[in-house]
Amino acid sequence: MLRKFAAAVVALFLSILFATAAANAETATAQIMGDRLRAGQLKELHADLSARLTSSPADDQVRFALGGTEFLMAVERMSQSMYRYGLEQPRGLEREIPFFRFPVPHNPRPEHLTYEKIRDVLKQAVADFAVAETTLAGIGNKEVELPVAVGLVRLDLNGDGTASEDETLWRVFDATLGGGNLAAQDAERFVVVFDRGDVAWLRGYGHLLSALAELMLAYDWQAGFDTTFHMFFPNAGLPNSALNDYRPGAFEGFDPGPIADMIAFIHLAHWPLMEPERMARVLAHLESVVSLSRESWKFILAETDDNAEWIPNPSQKSGVLGITMTQQRVDGWMMFLDEFNALLKSQKLIPHWRLAKGINLRRVFAEPTAFDPILWAQGSAALPYAEYGQLTTAETWNRIMDFFEGNFLGYAIWFN
Repeated sequence: MLRKFAAAVVALFLSILFATAAANAETATAQIMGDRLRAGQLKELHADLSARLTSSPADDQVRFALGGTEFLMAVERMSQSMYRYGLEQPRGLEREIPFFRFPVPHNPRPEHLTYEKIRDVLKQAVADFAVAETTLAGIGNKEVELPVAVGLVRLDLNGDGTASEDETLWRVFDATLGGGNLAAQDAERFVVVFDRGDVAWLRGYGHLLSALAELMLAYDWQAGFDTTFHMFFPNAGLPNSALNDYRPGAFEGFDPGPIADMIAFIHLAHWPLMEPERMARVLAHLESVVSLSRESWKFILAETDDNAEWIPNPSQKSGVLGITMTQQRVDGWMMFLDEFNALLKSQKLIPHWRLAKGINLRRVFAEPTAFDPILWAQGSAALPYAEYGQLTTAETWNRIMDFFEGNFLGYAIWFN
């Protein structure tokens, strides 16, 4: 009896000791990450976390911190590339175009930009997001927690080696996800405790951004780039940069130039297929987005705590964005994932206004051809992918929209 009691005491002591050590390690990781992020020292943070993971390869807390850092490094590098070529936000299109909405500082002396260089930027982004994905995919199913003062994180957006007060993740977040509606004073209290559900969420976002980049790389859209991208890079030596010079007072504050350029870009959207193998990767990325979103919600819905949640479940009230989650919205998102997955898997087809058959979306990626939106609308481009089968319906998509009370896109950007 005495031996059993002694063994139980020893076991209890060891469990407390190991639990305390683990908690101390988590605290140390969060502290190091917080200090480095506030200083904008991503490279140094990456080195610190890599060394820690090498010493403790089973520590998913460190792995999560490292993968998150690699994701931020991908964002930072892309931002630096956009600054290098003098990205400016065209009036009226400030938040409309993926990858060209970074809130980078003004560059008074941008480098010369070419179509090949912008493709290199996209290729590097795909490679960088793949690095983060490899790290994050190694995280197991146990709960992890990573508190991050998102509002205080700095990035070196212009690549000058320092991260100033104007170069914050808060500005990037507001420009991409916040819609430009977030008050600056909110940054100080914008602290998120990222957890296991957010691991899958971040992986899903990496796949979504990679899908968009791969889609752009699959086709040759140089004609549109050369003709219109002076609207994003006005001083980068592009062929039609002179179109940015209006005669004084011509439009009294209204700038029709970006709208005209977007019309011209669409007019030139007959894109030859350049790297067809990338379309299969787009499909794989989109399938991963669906599966990871489901995984994310599996963990989110199982949570019983309520601590500075990035995406709360209907029982949690501490969502940092101040948006109340409802079961209706969760059900609507699950319905969307089911319907979108059915399209990706050829289980349902997309109707076309003038065809009795439906369009097999999976074959569009698996058997790609040149892209022309006018021919798709007219029907000629759709014919090779048309077949009989069950169609997705407008009634289904209207129900999904109703779940989100007219703001499906906003929630889709948030939920991923």
